[in-house]
Amino acid sequence: MKKFQFLLLDAGPIIELFKLVIWERFIDEYEITIARTVVQEAVHAGQCDSFDYITFPFEQAADQGQFKIVDMKRVEVEAFLKSSGIGTRYAIDPGEAETLTFLMSSSEEFFLCTADGPVFSVLGFMNKTEKGISLEEILLDKFSLKRPLEWRFTKKFREMYTRLGQIDFIQNKGFI
Repeated sequence: MKKFQFLLLDAGPIIELFKLVIWERFIDEYEITIARTVVQEAVHAGQCDSFDYITFPFEQAADQGQFKIVDMKRVEVEAFLKSSGIGTRYAIDPGEAETLTFLMSSSEEFFLCTADGPVFSVLGFMNKTEKGISLEEILLDKFSLKRPLEWRFTKKFREMYTRLGQIDFIQNKGFI
């Protein structure tokens, strides 16, 4: 049985896994779910770089059961953003909005791996701190890295931004 049966990935970690050249091993180790908008963002971002390092056939891999791609209806995403107040507190990108909508509507115990502070802050703000996980926390389990990860992929980054979201909730502040 894979350790993280319900792991949601945002574009930042996907891109980093490609840069580290461990994407294919990673998807063999973990049960991964990715919002369709995030797949599009990751491929676009990866192909805009001069490296052209993301040419992975996501749709084909999903069809073969290597991971799951989920689609949330636009109306569901908009309703979540409005009802949660997140849409008026902070402008998150479409992939993050779709991923958060899926996370909050799922009956499964997903972990969300991102490299975006505001997403971790949203989890803190919504009292879902246990739902966030950094790429560093995941990789330390089964992967030996040749170099340290960037700050935004670390546990301390996740903890700091989650704490900021909790403080915003307690103080009833909006996001900057």
